[in-house]
Amino acid sequence: MYDQKTRMNPLRRLIPTLALLLVVVVTGTLGYQLIEGWPFLDAIYMVIITLFTVGFQEAHSLSQLGRVFTMCIIVVGVGTAVYAGSQLVEVIFAGEILGYGRRRKMDKKIKEMKNHYIICGFGRTGHQVAEEFDAAQVPYVVVDRKQITEEELGSKGIPYIVGDIINDDNLIEAGIKSATGLICTADSDVANVYVILSARALNPELYIVSRASDQEAENKLKMAGANRVISPYYISGKRMAAWATRPVTSDFLDMVMHGGSLEFSLNEIAVPGASPLLNKTLSEAEIRKNSGAMVLTIRKADGSFNLQPQSSSTIEKGDAFVVIGTQEQVELLEKMLR
Repeated sequence: MYDQKTRMNPLRRLIPTLALLLVVVVTGTLGYQLIEGWPFLDAIYMVIITLFTVGFQEAHSLSQLGRVFTMCIIVVGVGTAVYAGSQLVEVIFAGEILGYGRRRKMDKKIKEMKNHYIICGFGRTGHQVAEEFDAAQVPYVVVDRKQITEEELGSKGIPYIVGDIINDDNLIEAGIKSATGLICTADSDVANVYVILSARALNPELYIVSRASDQEAENKLKMAGANRVISPYYISGKRMAAWATRPVTSDFLDMVMHGGSLEFSLNEIAVPGASPLLNKTLSEAEIRKNSGAMVLTIRKADGSFNLQPQSSSTIEKGDAFVVIGTQEQVELLEKMLR
């Protein structure tokens, strides 16, 4: 969970001390009234000037018992007042009030998020995922136990939770029940397995992508409930080989997939269940003519791919298009499908 200083209102730390100070004031006031027979205003006046050591003259002359009572108030009350003052100064100068307000604002932002992604683990892989999400303007929440995560993301306004990724409470606070997907990027395969098991139990419909260190771990992560598992070593090896043997093709795919300055890019669009284009052929739907986007491949509901869609290929329920086009063309196609 978060640091208690940001989770709890910092002023609540003063409650025990202030409560003790109140007891001293009440006891002192009643004491002077009973011992000296003073009226309420004189009694509380004596207590206040004693606690804050202002050196004003006593309201009335004190009896021997009254002086002993006053010394008790000085020993207990003045120490309590000084301690309360030091705590208040610490809270103000340590910025805890500001941190508490920022945390409350962040909690509210996370609670309002829907159809977002959760990144569990914010190491090198997690940072790269976040960069890609930022470029694509995909909403996400980061869950990581390192305190430096708060310093890094807090100033950027990126939703985060500092805590253990395998803690169900942290996943719930990250909005897992209303999230679209979860990315497990912890360095530990064991931690990723625990996260997947918890996430799948909390949201059975969640789309989960996980990092794996090797082939054996990949199988276990899939068994735990991950939809997709990626080994950075395996992927990097394939990419290096592709750059060595097919540099032009690799550069082109990199530009299409990651070139933020390009006017066109590859996109994935799911066909809605009530789409007006259902059961029409690509030719009848006139996708290229009306939107300008080009359908490169179609993934069918059973997971198979139509790698070379023809004009006679039928659009069916559960299809997902991989298209290439400008952002405007993609948006036009999405409107056509709705």
